[in-house]
Amino acid sequence: MGCDFLPARSSSFLPSDFSSTIENRKGGSMQQFSEFSPPPLVLLSDLDDTIKISHTQSKLITVYRGLFRTAAFVGMATLYRELLKNPHSSFHLVSSSPPQIKQKIENFLKKNNFPTAKITLRDWMRETNIVKYKMKHILALAEASPFPLLLIGDDTEHDPEVFQHVEKKFPEKVAARYLRVVKGRDLPEGAIGFYTAFDIARSELAAGRLHSDQVLLIGEAVLRAEKNSRLIPWFSLKPPESFIPLFINPDQALLDLWKQIQKKVLSIPKRKTKI
Repeated sequence: MGCDFLPARSSSFLPSDFSSTIENRKGGSMQQFSEFSPPPLVLLSDLDDTIKISHTQSKLITVYRGLFRTAAFVGMATLYRELLKNPHSSFHLVSSSPPQIKQKIENFLKKNNFPTAKITLRDWMRETNIVKYKMKHILALAEASPFPLLLIGDDTEHDPEVFQHVEKKFPEKVAARYLRVVKGRDLPEGAIGFYTAFDIARSELAAGRLHSDQVLLIGEAVLRAEKNSRLIPWFSLKPPESFIPLFINPDQALLDLWKQIQKKVLSIPKRKTKI
């Protein structure tokens, strides 16, 4: 299908022993959710290998996928929609891709049901240094924003160091730094590595920026992945069996959902070794 938008609660891609955790929850939880007020924030995201499956470690494959492919990591669109429920929140996409493919990026976001984003792209002729380009635009956004920033990127190129620098410059503005584990390299102190959208959702629940029912929605989107490649691509590391989720007083529905996701992820054949 190419997206993780769930207009209907079809269970065709769920394990046979799994029933919708949201629908089975008691009315009290849903009432609490209706009273939950998400805080305003600025969601700043990278594109390639963060929300779009690109394989930036291979420039040839990246160019091909940038022009012709629209595959998104399952669950990320649902995560972003839930994080941006506050009407004052905003979504900014900062990518080193050239302006010439802006329409293709907009089509990718629309096809995969991501929220509308303000897109910043790199002029390859004038902005030759990727690190300086990202620093410039993200620092400007942090300085101007009255709301905290959630920084979401990956570990394939420069996001870990750029995000760390932004937080050092504006420590009161950065709420969290999330980096998708693709290569498995060491991350700067304070950065949070993630493998799926559900990992970020659990952390945001602990931070009070998501409600447990939103986390269930995100987890169900992850669990509905039609293809393993939309969950953990062939070029990306899969989490070790010892990977333990961050839970703060989880209810049984969350724990049950996590067990199903863990079972699905661990069943994926080993992708590659750590670089």
